[in-house]
Amino acid sequence: MKTRLLFTSILIATGLFTVTAQTNSATTTITSRGLEAGTLGTGNAFFGYQAGKVNTATGLDNTFIGHQSGLNNTTGDNNVFCGNSSGSFNTTGRFNTFLGQGAGGQNTIGAANIAIGNYAGNTNITGSGNIFIGNGSGCEDVGNNVSGSIFIGTLAGFAQCTSNTLVIDQGETYTPLIWGDFANDLLKFNGKVGIGLGTAAFPTTGGGINVAAYKLVVNGGILAKEVRVATTWADYVFEDTYKLKPLAEVECFIQENGHLPNVPSAKQVEEDGIEMGNMAKIQQEKIEELTLYAIAQQKQIDQQAKELQELKALVLKMADNK
Repeated sequence: MKTRLLFTSILIATGLFTVTAQTNSATTTITSRGLEAGTLGTGNAFFGYQAGKVNTATGLDNTFIGHQSGLNNTTGDNNVFCGNSSGSFNTTGRFNTFLGQGAGGQNTIGAANIAIGNYAGNTNITGSGNIFIGNGSGCEDVGNNVSGSIFIGTLAGFAQCTSNTLVIDQGETYTPLIWGDFANDLLKFNGKVGIGLGTAAFPTTGGGINVAAYKLVVNGGILAKEVRVATTWADYVFEDTYKLKPLAEVECFIQENGHLPNVPSAKQVEEDGIEMGNMAKIQQEKIEELTLYAIAQQKQIDQQAKELQELKALVLKMADNK
């Protein structure tokens, strides 16, 4: 205990370390090489040279740690700034949490911001309700204020610095890995998405099909009220140039191959699966072909009925002439 007291006395005597405590305001100031940290306000804790230097009596419940952290704070309250120059321009901003050198450094009146990382949210001045996580996350241009945004990753949000925006990525890019718009409930994934894969790698083939470019891989069922697939359609069957196979030819094909023409076999489907859009088009092709077959047969039936009626009338006439 004596050694500790002696050491503290030496630090104070040489000016390397100063402790100022004011019981009436419940403010604690610890500075190095200077007595310029703030001492006013209630419930504050200032640690570092010029930390909270100009804090006023109405700037309450702040914690500033680091060289010039909270330097210009006047009436801002309930802030936590940790890191050299963190929140150094904050004046009246409230309920901010800045962790890292220069974190939230340019913020002045913005409130309820969270900035974690060196110079995270550094250029946001008046925006509120943001979350910046990652070194340099936030806007590229000083004064490009945003509110209600979340930027996660080194330099995240540099290229897409708008309010109510979600950006998750590493680096400055206009196509981040994850992008969202809170105001309009929009979400984009600029990369592959796997569901239920566990630690398995993304598949590159499905049977004999190359699926390396597929963006969504699901190992499990998908339940949806509606699925819309962009594809071509089979109305070419009704064009004059379309060659409709005679039914006898279709019968021979089925006997030889075990499936309809232009329809994948059971073995092929089992091995490679099916493309929903293409399969829907093939099925529509067969429906339209069946329609043409039915029309042709109906014409034949109508013609036969007509001929039969004419023959019946002729027989009756011949019977009357006897």
